[in-house]
Amino acid sequence: MTTNLKLCRDEMVRMGVDALLIPRADAFQGEEVPKSEDRLNFISGFTGSAGSAVVTKDQAALFSDGRYTLQMARQVGGDWECFTTPDVKMTDWIKTNIAANAVLGVDPWLTTLGQWRRLKTSFADTGITLSMLDHNPIDAIWADRPAPPQAPAWDYAEEYAGQTRRDKVNIVLEHMANHDAGGMLITGADQLNWLLNIRGNDLEYSPLFLAFGLVNNDGTVDVFTDQSRIANIIQTGINAIMPPLDGMIASRSKGGILIDAMACPLALAEMLAGRTIERPSIITTLKARKNAVEIAGIRNAHRRDAAAMVRFLAWFDANVGGGIREVQVAEKLLQLRGAEKGFISTSFATICGTGENGAIVHYRAEDGKDKAIMPNTLCLIDSGGHFLDATTDITRTVAVGAVSAQMQHDFTHVLKAHIALAVAVFPEGTTGIQLDAITRAPLWAVGMDYAHGTGHGVGCCLNVHEAPQSISKQGKVVIEAGMVVSNEPGHYIEGEYGIRIENLMIAQHCSKIEGYLHFENVTLVPIDKRLIDVGFLTSVERAWVNDYHAKVAKTIAPMLAGVDDDGVNVKAWFDDATAPI
Repeated sequence: MTTNLKLCRDEMVRMGVDALLIPRADAFQGEEVPKSEDRLNFISGFTGSAGSAVVTKDQAALFSDGRYTLQMARQVGGDWECFTTPDVKMTDWIKTNIAANAVLGVDPWLTTLGQWRRLKTSFADTGITLSMLDHNPIDAIWADRPAPPQAPAWDYAEEYAGQTRRDKVNIVLEHMANHDAGGMLITGADQLNWLLNIRGNDLEYSPLFLAFGLVNNDGTVDVFTDQSRIANIIQTGINAIMPPLDGMIASRSKGGILIDAMACPLALAEMLAGRTIERPSIITTLKARKNAVEIAGIRNAHRRDAAAMVRFLAWFDANVGGGIREVQVAEKLLQLRGAEKGFISTSFATICGTGENGAIVHYRAEDGKDKAIMPNTLCLIDSGGHFLDATTDITRTVAVGAVSAQMQHDFTHVLKAHIALAVAVFPEGTTGIQLDAITRAPLWAVGMDYAHGTGHGVGCCLNVHEAPQSISKQGKVVIEAGMVVSNEPGHYIEGEYGIRIENLMIAQHCSKIEGYLHFENVTLVPIDKRLIDVGFLTSVERAWVNDYHAKVAKTIAPMLAGVDDDGVNVKAWFDDATAPI
């Protein structure tokens, strides 16, 4: 048993808790959490972006989705059982493995009101007691816990946002008035950043300032943080209020307060008991529909990102025979993106998986533990960047040396799935579930599939994975004009290789058919033609590949020099990569 697990169990005994629920999330429910909040990693060693654990006096179970099935097994020790959701539901495991009279401890800051209600419903007839903890057992034993983020927020210019803070706040005020609310509590950090046109450096891969906010019906906005953290945000009506939050919300806003039960921490909902008006946050939808200024920025940033990616891919092909390692790939991508105008940071930890590592969907190479790029196989590279005008996310699977006919078969069918979504024309009101099935159909036809979603929403210099839209088996949200989504079908063979092709797209009104939408590709990077078996493509699919590469060539060629600083003839590589098939 690891020391951390033993100390946690000892603290649970002192607190009178038989089982402890440990989510990956922090109080803001974002995908990325500060190192000071990554309790799941501390207790288990798991570094994935999604998951939960349950610890009892003699068992430890880790739950995550299909992206992390292989990663869980690799990262956690023998004290842990690993389960893939939704194949195994955490609540079902608890019912089977915890005694009927057991006390299940829940941290009310890490659990939303909606999650709490679902837990209560799940265990209503079991005899299991849910307990809201007054402190988290892991915090009590975390001796070298990193300090929380303290960096100040910074202004996000209107030239990128396309709307003023006041305009955005006024939309929220109108929404509040429609629900007779005296205030609206903002618990998602990305929502507060979007509303106030601010950004921050509290996270490694997301340009976010972490704080709760409250919009009052007099038009002021309270930000629950230290004054020094927003002192340089020049805006009348923004107030800093120091935590703790008890009583402060009530003192500033009169009347009912709008909360989003699926995002509001249980602890805050308890403070507002009797005063809440529950509605999904309007900001979630507002920021998902990109305005004209944001869309222009997205196109511009993706051109610069594409130029960096082309330089990288040319460098990769020229040097891959010299023993490049997975970590070097991430370093080179950072160097090339960092030279582009408006670059802030990578948008997630770069995934570079050679051979069998490519089959680990969210594999992350670590210095000293990474592999040299293997010959005669595939290399999967998933990366992205935050720029002042947009956020990018792209995956390319490339051939390294000679590849097999099976690899070409599999890649070509993933490409067929990618094209199926890229060319989709669909009526207004279409949901992500419907588009997910359209995408998977070419793979299903030959017995192939993938365990992750087909596409996620993307923020604008915000989270690289953004709600509410998704193209997946759970994608119940309607895809609307202005929404950005990824298109990333894949195929993975454990122990051999992984394939994924990812572009970002903007949903647009279809000019030819009223009431219909289609997608505009904004990712403009060549797809590896060496992996395409043209015999599997229809004439329409072949034309799409050639048209796509023609657009890439026309748009990106003017941004490329002949020979770059590494001595690589980027122009020659690019001309060959975009030539017709």
